[in-house]
Amino acid sequence: MVKQAKTERPSVRELNKKLQEARTALECGNGLFANVRSAAGELNDLRLGDSGDVWPLILELLDEIEPENYVGRRPPERSYEAKIYGKELFAFAWESERLRERMYLKFALQEGRFYYVSLHPSKERGEL
Repeated sequence: MVKQAKTERPSVRELNKKLQEARTALECGNGLFANVRSAAGELNDLRLGDSGDVWPLILELLDEIEPENYVGRRPPERSYEAKIYGKELFAFAWESERLRERMYLKFALQEGRFYYVSLHPSKERGEL
């Protein structure tokens, strides 16, 4: 008896949908921080003038990301942050033309909102 290969989540189609949902949320001004305290250091390292500058930046970066850049777990891990407890986390690492280095972005989506979990230069496999 031959076992069929099990399709691992998330699929390319699902990742495309999540990336589009993320763009739509940010275009509608629905960007929130899952944990402001942990985001503060990352945002400082990105040398953004204001924390509000992160949303237009992420919107630009989302246009650089492809489903093949997904580096999260399969199936996606779930968040332990209070605001997004139990929501799936989507992590991507890619060569950013905008920031001119390999970047890592992790986010969650909930009810039409984009939740920033992490954005920083890629550390490769230690990011998960």
